[in-house]
Amino acid sequence: MEEKITQFLELQKIDIEIADFEKTFENLPKEIQELEFKIQSEIKKIDNLKEKINTYEQDMKNHNSEIEAIDNKISDQEEKLFSISSTREFEALQKETGDLKRLKIEKEDLQIKTMESLDEAKKSLSEMEEVFKNDIEPLKTQINSLEAELKECNEKREVLKISRKSKTKELDKEFLTQYESLLEDKPPVIVPAIGETCGECFLTIPPQTYIKVLQKNEIVNCPHCRKILIPQETTSNE
Repeated sequence: MEEKITQFLELQKIDIEIADFEKTFENLPKEIQELEFKIQSEIKKIDNLKEKINTYEQDMKNHNSEIEAIDNKISDQEEKLFSISSTREFEALQKETGDLKRLKIEKEDLQIKTMESLDEAKKSLSEMEEVFKNDIEPLKTQINSLEAELKECNEKREVLKISRKSKTKELDKEFLTQYESLLEDKPPVIVPAIGETCGECFLTIPPQTYIKVLQKNEIVNCPHCRKILIPQETTSNE
């Protein structure tokens, strides 16, 4: 039985390594996903701001065109004033010219506000692009590093699985069945009995159970967590 335990302790070392890699496989993709989301979020913010700037620039063109058109109308109306002899027509034309001038003032106010918004948006864009360059762009290198680590972990895990498969062929099938069943929870499966206490769940085991553990003649399970118990010196020697 002691030789079997030694063999299964070697198998357990592999299973613990595989479990560590499995944990890495759980965590690394999440880290990569979070970094990618952060990058895409910042890119989206910059793209949205660029769209807003394009809108402001188009609005500026429209304001300029409208103001230019109003100026042309005002110029035409003022020229007509000198050729009109009727007082009523003169007053009507003068009123129309005054309305155009007021409309021009309104358009110029909008033009100024749009210009201010455009300048502010361009300033924000410059700041955001600087932050992206200094803080966000390096995240791509971090992602590449994490992806390389993930690939390396996968390769090592596959090597361990091949080694494990080879090793299980030499092991006691009855013991292996029980071991595999307990492994479904998580390693370790074989744990030391520290005095009359289970080294996994830390609950007290009955004296007669502890005696069986020390005798090393059979597989002894913790009555609480079902882990396989072995004497503490067995694991320390390993």
